[in-house]
Amino acid sequence: MPDHNLMNRETTITVTGRGAPARRGRLVFVALALLVLGGAVLMRGEISALLHRPMPAPAPVAAAEPPPALTVAVAAATPRPLARSVVGDGSIVPWQELVIGAEAGGLRVAEVALEEGDVVRAGQVLVRMDETLLRAILGQAEAAVAEAQAALRNARQDLTRAADLSRTGNAPRQTLELREAAALQAEARLASAVARREEVAARLAQARIVAPANGIVSRRTVLPGNVTSAGQEMIRLIRDSRIELDARVPELELAAVQPGQPVRVFHGDRVVTGTVRAVAPTVLADARLGVVHVALPPESGLRPGMFARAEIQPGDAPGLTVPQSALLFREGRPAVLVLAEDRVALRPITTGRRGEGVVEVTSGLAEGERVVVTGAGFLSDGDRVRVAGQ
Repeated sequence: MPDHNLMNRETTITVTGRGAPARRGRLVFVALALLVLGGAVLMRGEISALLHRPMPAPAPVAAAEPPPALTVAVAAATPRPLARSVVGDGSIVPWQELVIGAEAGGLRVAEVALEEGDVVRAGQVLVRMDETLLRAILGQAEAAVAEAQAALRNARQDLTRAADLSRTGNAPRQTLELREAAALQAEARLASAVARREEVAARLAQARIVAPANGIVSRRTVLPGNVTSAGQEMIRLIRDSRIELDARVPELELAAVQPGQPVRVFHGDRVVTGTVRAVAPTVLADARLGVVHVALPPESGLRPGMFARAEIQPGDAPGLTVPQSALLFREGRPAVLVLAEDRVALRPITTGRRGEGVVEVTSGLAEGERVVVTGAGFLSDGDRVRVAGQ
């Protein structure tokens, strides 16, 4: 049998003629088309796989911290002694106002020797009445006294004679007793006449109104020619020309006020230094205010009836303070910006005393908390800041 494998190894097929190149071109074209088709299939599969593959979640992007709004300076809330002041207001009044009136009625005013605002001395004649009638009555009283004295002398002489006769038995006992009674009656009439004379002399003295003390005339209500009645007001006198301020003070602050403490009294642009003279023992129930009497110096230039404000200075007292520059006003209320780490927080506070560039914080802030003292007006609640020097 022929060996087919040998014949296959040794048989060589030779393609000749004009059909060979065309066949090779078709084969190349077919191969290229297969390659393109296969690539398209592969690409379609990959695209489909990509489309159906679940997309990974995007990585979170970290929020960027805003930069600090401002570089600021801070200060800690610190306790320190502050000058305490108790504020009150009221009217200027006389220390003592003397109301001088007429003691005798029915007399005509002859002379008024003063005007309102005049300074007078104790014993100075202020008003003089017409004394004509009183002097005439005084003359009658003096004559009655003289007559009573003469009658008393005669009665005593008669009594002496009756006593001598009674001892010798030449006069009855009854005569002696009558002379004794007549002498007693004469003494009584003389005493009555003397009292009448003293009464008229006193009325005559009342016809001259004199100043009971030194002072200044605050009011005059009488004119020459007026006929006075007993007790009628004529003149008002500010005793010793002393005036004072009756300052009304809240009842809760009265305990800190004591006599002798210095007081600054404000009337417009004028500032006068006074002293607490006394504190009224009662409080006005309707207003819950106490009255502090503040003595004013004579050269104060203030007048009764003026309205003034007083700042009483009881002394220093400790208080929690912050610099004045840290104080803000938001929505009509005082506040500060408190620093917590690198941010500020708006904190409403209640303020008290002020002085020496600081303000007292009575509520809303704790000791040691730091507040912004420069640039606070340009910041808002929650802003990040940088502290100067850090």
